[in-house]
Amino acid sequence: MKNNFDLIAPVYDGLAKVVFGRNLKKIQTHFLPLIPENANVLIIGGGTGWIINELFNTGFKGRLTYVETSEKMISLSKKNCVKDSVNFIHGDESVLPLGQKYDVIITNFFLDVFSEPRLDQVMTTLSEKLDKNGIWICSDFQNTGRFSHQLLLWLMFRFFKITSKLESKSLLNFDLKFKKISHSRSENFTLMNGLIFSSVYSIEQ
Repeated sequence: MKNNFDLIAPVYDGLAKVVFGRNLKKIQTHFLPLIPENANVLIIGGGTGWIINELFNTGFKGRLTYVETSEKMISLSKKNCVKDSVNFIHGDESVLPLGQKYDVIITNFFLDVFSEPRLDQVMTTLSEKLDKNGIWICSDFQNTGRFSHQLLLWLMFRFFKITSKLESKSLLNFDLKFKKISHSRSENFTLMNGLIFSSVYSIEQ
């Protein structure tokens, strides 16, 4: 099975902290205050689920659906979660309820695991799940052209190829992919000299 993070689930957050310090958490939480208090939120590919508590700490009182393909990540998320109102779903975008629309979709370091054809499919499916007035918060890596960044990305792709059977072979331009599905960017935040970013997208009216 490709993109299977079960093997490294127990050490995933620890590894991220060793390599990136607190930067990955800072980038993923930066736009959480934009989420309306009573929104219907979808987090897909959320890893160990630490962000769930961060979201509720903003005063969020809405509905939260958390989707993750890794069974071990789901298990860790349930243990870490302080709320019992979260709808945990083990699977991918194909298992989302038919006809369900979300006010907010969050994809944190999720889109980078897919090959280009698969990424197009995933983003199209998720776009169809976003309310016409909703927002899509995407945090991920981006190419900067810096040699040190390229080396780090190469090492990461090799590591996850071995440990998780990563489907993706290289980093794609996610902003162009959002434009392809008629989403425009309204907010953007970067850290580590642009290596990691978080952006807010909405459907072009």
